Amino acid sequence: MGFLANRLKKRLKHIGKWARRNGITCFRVYHRDIPEYPLTVDLYEGRAVVWLSERTRDESVQQKEAYRQEAIAEIKEGLNLSGEGDLYLKERRPGGQYRRSGKSEAELVVSENGLKFLVNLSDYHDTGLFLDHRQTRALVAEEVRGKSFLNLFAYTGSFTVYAAAHGARHTTSVDLSSRYLDWAERNLALNGLDNDNQTLIEDDVLEWLKDTVHGRERFDVIVCDPPTFSNSKMTSSVLDIKRDHPGLIKACLRLLNPGGILYFSTNKRGFSLQLEEMPQIEIKEITAQTVPLDFENAAPHRCWRLAKKLVRVPAASQS
Repeated sequence: MGFLANRLKKRLKHIGKWARRNGITCFRVYHRDIPEYPLTVDLYEGRAVVWLSERTRDESVQQKEAYRQEAIAEIKEGLNLSGEGDLYLKERRPGGQYRRSGKSEAELVVSENGLKFLVNLSDYHDTGLFLDHRQTRALVAEEVRGKSFLNLFAYTGSFTVYAAAHGARHTTSVDLSSRYLDWAERNLALNGLDNDNQTLIEDDVLEWLKDTVHGRERFDVIVCDPPTFSNSKMTSSVLDIKRDHPGLIKACLRLLNPGGILYFSTNKRGFSLQLEEMPQIEIKEITAQTVPLDFENAAPHRCWRLAKKLVRVPAASQS
């Protein structure tokens, strides 16, 4: 058994025990633990999804293919994978996070905290369910009962499913991609939540925020988990989260009811939150609460909870 296979076997034993204890069926088992094997492995109910990065030492096409085949063999051995469709390999490429790369349609319905989600293991850079936000979704679920909920950059709607399932009065999800909103609708339907209480909006989030802030609609809980950078051909807006996050966060806060909560998260490396002090807003970084055990060495994201304080109106003076 090679170094990678041995490491995977040990990690699966350790993480698998924790996952079974907590009823978790989809989790990360390996992330660049060994420098010679710069890859990431997630398990979705026994099926492995592997993101493979190139090594600088592999210069020729033959060397790259040899490394690829070696990695596949060791992953199969270490995780005891033998069936057809047990392993899906993806190449790490800049800017390909939301781009479709195939049409195999290896779809699977998985469970998380009693809820169902559709994942696609083959056709996109990501699967449709960000495992590193498992605990963030649970935190949001604790906040939403009887409240209005807004999910910005909604992707496939996992936060929306949690909110709807845990008693949100109404949910609104905004994303530029019709494909991902269709996916979000399927996720809601899987859980019997596709009803008039859920609104899906296909729009550029930045433009939607500009329009909505002038109206009367306000929300009690907002989740904003934007991409690091976006310059989609479908809009003239260009989002650079390092540059644009102060304005984005302020726009979200303007849509919050007094007493409301904004969860803001980013996976940008080296990110620093740049917000001037706002007396009416309580800002707390909650990254440690939102990164689960299987991601503890990967630093997958940073997350903040911004609470809009209730406005106290003094009682009218007695004449």
